[in-house]
Amino acid sequence: MSTRDQEGKHFEVVRELRNQYSASKSAGFGKEDLARIQARAAEIIPELAAWRERFPAIAASRLKPSVTSLLVAWPDATREQLLLLSKVGLMVFSIDDVADGEIGSLPDDALLRLLDRYIATTRNPEAVDWVATDEVNTIGAALQDVTRLLLRAPGAARFMSLWQEHFRRMCSGYQVELKDKRRHQSEGPLPSLDSYLEVGKWTVGASMVFTGALVVQNPPFEQAQAPLLERALAEIGLATRWMNDVRSLERERAEGKFNSLGLLMAQGCSEADAEREAVERSDQHLTTLEDTVRQLPDALRTWGRMLVMTGHFSRGVYMKQEFHHAEPKSGDKP
Repeated sequence: MSTRDQEGKHFEVVRELRNQYSASKSAGFGKEDLARIQARAAEIIPELAAWRERFPAIAASRLKPSVTSLLVAWPDATREQLLLLSKVGLMVFSIDDVADGEIGSLPDDALLRLLDRYIATTRNPEAVDWVATDEVNTIGAALQDVTRLLLRAPGAARFMSLWQEHFRRMCSGYQVELKDKRRHQSEGPLPSLDSYLEVGKWTVGASMVFTGALVVQNPPFEQAQAPLLERALAEIGLATRWMNDVRSLERERAEGKFNSLGLLMAQGCSEADAEREAVERSDQHLTTLEDTVRQLPDALRTWGRMLVMTGHFSRGVYMKQEFHHAEPKSGDKP
């Protein structure tokens, strides 16, 4: 291993976190669950793959992560529930790929307009045409299909507007991030860390999936519980964002982007100290999430446990690889 590898990301800080995670049983997920998850995933993935054939711009490599993460979070979900929520998860991956320029190659103004069309599609799937066959339109057609399915789900009347709002936050966040990136590339100034995180907790996509879960599950809900829901959604987003940024720092820096660690380093932190703070901040948000979930009424506990399980699971995944982007294989075994 090179000196650079020893001093760079994923060595001391992430090794320490991996040891901590291995010793932790708070998520209730262990190796004994792996066979069960793999068996159920093997049942679901072929049907999901058949759906994906209608929308080939969706990366086939995204199918397994979408299904597996849901099985960890919601092991008692039915086949139909898993299929629908897996499709919602695939929209997070795919629209993230569009926003990053990995699907399609649009100039900025066209990309900004496209994201607005995606938002409009979730508001009224019949109002936007996605008849073109290029990649970004294929993703739009997939989103249109997913939105129609959610509108027929049990909790649509109660929770669809919440899902639409969190989808809007995700796409609007991509627009802000693009503008901030271009401003930095042309003029130099960086956004504040607080501004970056206010957007980044939504662009990581967790809240879009979990509001979709509410549409599918349809638990009893009173408006007075809305602040608790929003707090839980923000905390899972922030916990995931910090760990995502630990793992993606080197790639994003090479692409001319910045993330929370880069912003900490711009304030004078060393890379190692920035990694450590990111790991600590992620853990703090996960702890706050657990505290928030304990305050939820019984009817929302299944949903709340999904968030906590996903927080622990994604933390474990990010210790090995990026979740939104594939990484080259190395000698580090999963």
